[in-house]
Amino acid sequence: MNLLKPRSGERNPKLHELVLDLADRMFVGPVWPASILAILLVVYSILGMLGLFELGLDAPDLPEAPPLGTDLTEIIPLNWDFVHGIGGTTIRWTNFGRLPIILWGGIFAVAFWGISYGFWHQFDSEKYASDWITSGILSVRNSVIAVGITKGCTQPLLKYFTPPPNYDHANLLGEICVVSTSRADSKFGQAKFQTNAAPLLLNIRTDGSVISKGSKAMIIEFEPKKRIFTVTPIPTEQVS
Repeated sequence: MNLLKPRSGERNPKLHELVLDLADRMFVGPVWPASILAILLVVYSILGMLGLFELGLDAPDLPEAPPLGTDLTEIIPLNWDFVHGIGGTTIRWTNFGRLPIILWGGIFAVAFWGISYGFWHQFDSEKYASDWITSGILSVRNSVIAVGITKGCTQPLLKYFTPPPNYDHANLLGEICVVSTSRADSKFGQAKFQTNAAPLLLNIRTDGSVISKGSKAMIIEFEPKKRIFTVTPIPTEQVS
């Protein structure tokens, strides 16, 4: 019997029941947010293929963690910058921002939906109620597991999207960086140097000036023992 071609004027009850049963299983408890995310991803992909959206949309600029060798006693007075950097490192550990959003998001959405659907219908539905609070807690659990799976799946792909930068200390002299901490002075500071891959995070000190966050500076010297770059501010009118 062909379920997809009922006789004219008749409704196919079996097909209708299959659709309702699938909807009931997809939109229940913690499966709800995972199903919504999967649907949004499918819609986004379709619109992207039609040219209405750019599928290669870059990830948002994420904060960097303090580089290796940073003297944490100098960072402690700037608690927000330190916490901000640690948060950025946690996000980057998942490889988010290091791959195209559509790729990372697609893997996460599939993993999130599969875990949510499988856990609920195989284990969770017998132990928990499908109320909002319980579903929210289970969704958090499922998302954490999905992030771990996404990390494992995307790790081998990094070499295709974030080739290691080909920069050393010598050829950074004379280049322009952007201050990423709330300020940079002769005692403290960090800056980002943009590359074709992920930006480099540099420990910097100024030549005596105080440079505010987001301002550009020129690298003029490098101290190899302390691994610190000396920078000088660039007047706005000189920045092209």
